[in-house]
Amino acid sequence: MARKHIIRILIVTAVAAGAVLLWLRGWREPELGQIIRLTPPREGQAGVLQVPIVRYARGSVLGGRETVDFVGAVHLGEPQYYAALNRRFAGYDAVLFELVGDPGQFAARLDSENRSVVGMIQVAMASLLGLQFQLNGIDYRAPNFVHADLTPGQLSDAMTARGETLPSLLLRLLRLSFNPELKEKMRQAGFEEQRLDGINPIMIALRGPTEAERQKIKLVFAQGLASSDVFMKALQGEQGVALINDRNAAAVRVTEEQLRLGKKHLAIFYGVGHLPDLHERLTKGLGFEVVDIEWVDAWSL
Repeated sequence: MARKHIIRILIVTAVAAGAVLLWLRGWREPELGQIIRLTPPREGQAGVLQVPIVRYARGSVLGGRETVDFVGAVHLGEPQYYAALNRRFAGYDAVLFELVGDPGQFAARLDSENRSVVGMIQVAMASLLGLQFQLNGIDYRAPNFVHADLTPGQLSDAMTARGETLPSLLLRLLRLSFNPELKEKMRQAGFEEQRLDGINPIMIALRGPTEAERQKIKLVFAQGLASSDVFMKALQGEQGVALINDRNAAAVRVTEEQLRLGKKHLAIFYGVGHLPDLHERLTKGLGFEVVDIEWVDAWSL
């Protein structure tokens, strides 16, 4: 009995000391700001494009604590970026991943050389930028990977319920790309399209890019990604879009299912553009709070 009493006193003392230290440090919940961080190259120093890993937690540190890490994804990245993620993913109880498709056919899709039109474009872009395509870099066959997205039929139903069609979405994207107010906001966020002046796309198609051309193109794409939250907010508007909001709802449903199964340490591996809406769903909907934000290098520039 005396030993148990001593252990109880030690635990209470440690918790109290931790609380005092947090108070003295002026601790507050990390703020969710940028969804992508860009440090451009300057004066001979390499630049870097970084994506966040946002840790959410709920419950007591003395027992029953659950954590969910939003692991921000860019669909093209350095091979070492994906290799580091594979090592990290091995430590989770479950990794909830995005992919619009039938979970039962996913393994066959990975084995197939046939790509969707979007997949073929991404592979071509990866080659142009000297990067790796996400589906080729991440080990989706890992036993703790769990599909947490819509099937094509579910996405179609969600779009129909919102009155969305693929042509209407493409038209909205086209209009936004010519919106002068939005273009100015992206410029203020760091996007400099004129950096591509002097690059001949026909010559690149014929001979491939030189290293200097590749670095120019890569930097402009990185700037576009870093300012993409401006574009995503405009695309979603007040009502949201199925491609973001309804897929996020699916991810949260799977998160709740995995937590009910007793899994305590989860990752949600989704594109960084999904973060603002997912943040609201995890904090206001499920009662999680942000406890840490880590930035990882996805591109070198």
